Amino acid sequence: MADITHMTKTSLNDDKIRFINLHKSFFSELKNTSCDVFENKVSIYENSNQDLDPACVELKITDDSYQIYFWDGYSLADKHSTDNYDEALSKFKKFAKRLSKNLRRFSD
Repeated sequence: MADITHMTKTSLNDDKIRFINLHKSFFSELKNTSCDVFENKVSIYENSNQDLDPACVELKITDDSYQIYFWDGYSLADKHSTDNYDEALSKFKKFAKRLSKNLRRFSD
């Protein structure tokens, strides 16, 4: 029989503290960033109101997978899809780290 991995995570709110702490660790020195955690979506984004399409990283639960999006606010977008929650968290963390580096670089 084939090895099948099923999605078992039903709410991202269960890990709200993890996402808030991740935001604090990467973005504590940056002003104008926010972290919103909902049942099916987590977003970390730049909220200075200077950009109509701000830089962000998002983790969304869709019907059959986790979608992780990265947008640098200018021209670079990246997307990753997986049905493994641990892999989704790892990718979200990597994208969040990249976003914090980009925001630091352009905040001067």
